[in-house]
Amino acid sequence: MKAVTILLLLASIATVWSAAFEDREKYVAIERRGGLAAFDAEISARQRPVALESQDRAIERLERRGGIAALNAAVSAGELALKIQDRAVEVFNTLHGAKELHERTRSLELVVANGSPRTLKFAGEYFDSGTWYSQPAILIQPNDATVATVANRQGSWFTGVTGGMSWEIVGTGMYLTIGFTNPYAGSFKTWIGVLDRASPKYGYDHAQDEYVKLVTSNGFNLIARLEDSAIADRRMVFAISNDE
Repeated sequence: MKAVTILLLLASIATVWSAAFEDREKYVAIERRGGLAAFDAEISARQRPVALESQDRAIERLERRGGIAALNAAVSAGELALKIQDRAVEVFNTLHGAKELHERTRSLELVVANGSPRTLKFAGEYFDSGTWYSQPAILIQPNDATVATVANRQGSWFTGVTGGMSWEIVGTGMYLTIGFTNPYAGSFKTWIGVLDRASPKYGYDHAQDEYVKLVTSNGFNLIARLEDSAIADRRMVFAISNDE
């Protein structure tokens, strides 16, 4: 009888200890959750400025897209479009219909449209292959454009025309830079950017694919796109406006 009583007493003590241990584990778990919650709150507080900065950047990107959209509209159907048309007609007439240009193996009509309030001043060219057929204007005034033509060298075989140009954005210390390719073997490629130096070769080196490029660079909205041309294999339009 005493043995049974002792066993029951030990079982009771074990149950109490088990319950106490379980309660302690629950308490520790609650403490841990509280600590994790506090840690999570601290991390969230730290991440909030980063999240706000990301949001600001997203808004800025949307605003820039608006500026690019406005530039694209101006080049397509606005004042710049009319200037481009006028300059293209002038070149067409000067080249007497560009019959000889059409006869070249590879050719391009290059349009630079200035939608910024700054004058653009020609700062140099680079040709990896080909050469000028007709050169651009030295100065491009605000809301104006220039048209140049390039082609493979006369008498050359199995060559195309590839290169780049730089334009000083007067008064800023920056340079609009473009790249273009129409190789004998390969595809049309373009590049456009604003650099802190005149480097037309940089434009050529970074030219890639023929897709439309809508970008912002050093405070300017930029567009590079391909179109059909009446005087060359293709027309490449490069345009710039202020990012405001």
